[in-house]
This record gives sequence, structure tokens and C-alpha cells, in this order.
Amino acid sequence: MITLIKSRYSEKIIFTFLSILAVSFVLSLFVMQLAAALLFILWLFENKSEKKKAFDSITAFIFVFGLVRLITIFLSEYPQSSYESLYKEALFYTSAVAIPFYLKTLEKKKVIELMFVFILGAVIISIIGSTRFFIGEVERAQSFSSSYTVFSGYLLTAFVSALFFPKKNKNFSQILLWSVVYSILFLGIFTSLGRANTAIAILFFIISLLLKQIPLKQFVVLVIIVAIGFGVYTIRPSETIGQRVENITYLSDRDIIWQGAKEISLRHPLFGFGPRTFQQAFPFKEKFADKGIGGWHNDFLQIYFESGLLGLLSFLLLLFVIIKTSVNQIRNKKTDAEFKFLSASVLASVISLILSAMVAGFITSVVLSIVFVFLISFLSRIEFELNQLQIN
Repeated sequence: MITLIKSRYSEKIIFTFLSILAVSFVLSLFVMQLAAALLFILWLFENKSEKKKAFDSITAFIFVFGLVRLITIFLSEYPQSSYESLYKEALFYTSAVAIPFYLKTLEKKKVIELMFVFILGAVIISIIGSTRFFIGEVERAQSFSSSYTVFSGYLLTAFVSALFFPKKNKNFSQILLWSVVYSILFLGIFTSLGRANTAIAILFFIISLLLKQIPLKQFVVLVIIVAIGFGVYTIRPSETIGQRVENITYLSDRDIIWQGAKEISLRHPLFGFGPRTFQQAFPFKEKFADKGIGGWHNDFLQIYFESGLLGLLSFLLLLFVIIKTSVNQIRNKKTDAEFKFLSASVLASVISLILSAMVAGFITSVVLSIVFVFLISFLSRIEFELNQLQIN
């Protein structure tokens, strides 16, 4: 018998707030921040003993990373710029205690339902973004409150999560449902014109085929849907998509970013220049074709130059703990069958974020960092149950 964390509030209230958060990531920045803030406020009034029970290694390593970031803010070469991180990254750390805590109050059925809500929310967002693209309202698919980069990264996590999501029934109606879900999510990623994220999505689709996550019938349905979609596209092809395909080797100034990184790589190796100091620290800004570039377009470079080797090491340790936790859950014979798939779903989505971080970033993004916390909180919930089983 599993003893879940006890909350002062009803499961209905908790699930409602978590669901609002799950569907609001790029639908409304205000709603996302409000839902995350309210969850944290509720958490503040929870019983201290229950909070201690819910604390785990993933949360601990998030706070190690946060402590290093805080130190480098106060040691920053450009403190006025770095101080912005105190409030722009605060939601990441408050969410890191509240979301895992409340997931540990939910029964298994509700936990799986919450992931499904997250995926369906992304489907709605994908429809909105790709529709805006095809009617010519935007040059690259995006939502109303986010850039195309955040939109693409968010949909990538939902797409990969959907591929490995635990599915009980494999009748034709379910096959059709999930085929539509995959197609809509991929369409959103594709029309955001993020070449790297499109490639990552295709890679995980191939992996899911090899691991037999997608049955033959579903593959046939997907081929038909793609064929219909391509047929519709040929009626009114997009010039923007054509240009991105033609310029597939274009680096979007990333070659200049790497040149600049090489130039200043040894100036502040231990603590970095301080968070949010790209504009002040980067030496070759005048070479950019896109004068709006304001970051390193690579999470690992960004963490290194902002928080030094200490920051990068703490970030890598956090990622290692997350991956190790999920792998152990998947291999553990005591893990519930559906939770194994859920853990695999989170693991795949986290790896997709890591790959995407090579050309973009998520850990310092206001939206994607909360998506990251939301996803890894499922691992915390599964780990809590396994620990309870071991105690009993």
C-alpha cells in the first residue's frame, strides 16, 4: 500500500491547478506564471513534515544549480544585467518544489491523466500556431505569447512525450487518435521552421518505430495522413519553408557565436561573466547579420559563460541525476508498467531538450524551464512510489 503525500487541499483543486499549468505554457505567459505562483503559495502553507517527505535528489540538485547561479549573480562583471535573473529565474526554483510535491499527492490515474492533458494542450497550441503560419499572419509558426523558438521547443517535448506515453488500448480508434496527435504536433514543429527540432522529432519518431512504440497499423495511418497533408501543401506551397529548405546549411550566425566563444573562453573560467551578460561580454556583435541576437543559442555555452565551470558542472550533474533516475525506474522490476512508459516518455523528452539545447536553450527560458520542471516532476512522483515500496 502506497502512502502518498498528504495535502491540506483537495485532489480536485490540485489537479485543476496543475492542468491549467499544463495547457498554458505558450498559450498565455500570464496564466502560466499565475498557475505556477499559486501552486507555490499553496505549497507554503503545507505541513512541514510532508514537505520533508517530498524532498528528493532531483530537487536537491536543482537547488545546487540555483545556488551556483546565485553566487555568480553577485560576482557578475555586469551586476545590473545579472540582477534581472533574480526575478526572471525565480519561478523555475519555486516550481521545482511545488510541482513535484503536488504530483506526489495524486493517485496514479491522475498522474497519467495530467501528462495526457499536457499533450492535448500542446495539440491545441500546435493547431493555433500552424494555422497562423498558413494564413500568413506570422512568418514562422508560433503562439500568441511566445516566440517561434519557445513554441518549437515546447511542441518537441510534447511530441516526444506522446510517442512514449503509456497506451492501454490499441484498437483502431486509439490508433487514429494518436496518429492525429503525432501529425498535428509534428506539423507545428515543422512550420515553426526550426530545422534542428524537426530533425530531433524525426529521430525520436524513428527510435519509437524501432522500439515498436508505433504498431504497423498506426504507421500506415500516419503515412496516409502525411500524404494527404503533402498533397494539400502542394496546392499552396510556402515560400518561407522553401527558403529554409534551400538554405539548410545556413548557420544563423552560430559560426560567429562559436568564434566569439573561442575568443573569450578563458577570461572567467570559474564563475563566468554573470547571468544575462551576453550583450556586454560577446566580442563580435557587429558581425551578426541578425542584430537581435541576445544569447549564446546553446545552453551549455550560455551556462559556462554566465556561471563558469561551476555552473556548467552543476547543470551537467542535474541532467545526469535526471537521466540516471529515469533509467533506474525503467529497469526496476518493481516499477508499475504504466509508470515505466511514463518514465521513458519523460526521459525521451528531456533528451530531446538536451539535443535542442545545442542550438537553442531551455534552462534559462522563462517558459521552457518550467516545462522542464513539469516533466521531471513525473520522475520525482515515480521515484517516491518506488521508495515507498522499498520501505514497505
